[in-house]
Amino acid sequence: MNTLAVRALLAALLTGTALSGCSLLPPFETCGGETDAAVAELDRLPALELHPEGAAAVDGHPWSGAHCIDDTAGAWLTAERFYAYAGTRKEVLDYYRREASAAGWRPVDDLDKGYAAGFAVFCFEAADRPSMTLGFASPEMLRELHGTQPHPAELLGVDSRTWYTWSAEAEPDGSRMDCF
Repeated sequence: MNTLAVRALLAALLTGTALSGCSLLPPFETCGGETDAAVAELDRLPALELHPEGAAAVDGHPWSGAHCIDDTAGAWLTAERFYAYAGTRKEVLDYYRREASAAGWRPVDDLDKGYAAGFAVFCFEAADRPSMTLGFASPEMLRELHGTQPHPAELLGVDSRTWYTWSAEAEPDGSRMDCF
């Protein structure tokens, strides 16, 4: 077969699959009823209950919970706990470095991303379990993300200066997912 014929065949295949809605590439994962069991299992992960003494859990949507996220990059599962803490960000970070390590997760270095933008993210990985993420947000970022006015502490009746999330992330089937 000559080169022109090969090009014509490939063009026809690509055009035909594009017009029919089919793809030669495997589809990316999506959320759906098949992820419900994996979401529930992720939400029961014991490591999600780790928190420093005195940290107050802030419950309810949009603050905490588990769900499947589906966007243009694909889908993944997340289970999140949101805390208000009277101590410092450093105290929280030191707690999770110590306790997550003791529970089998190792901190991934150099993941303090975006702190100047109002948030910081630290990630922990284990060989055969979901990744764990510790995220800090400023009151301004919390208002932007969750639409809270006034300051979240006033809304929730909690006296704290450090707000953070502790979450687990997994693939749509519940299997291990790398940090970022």
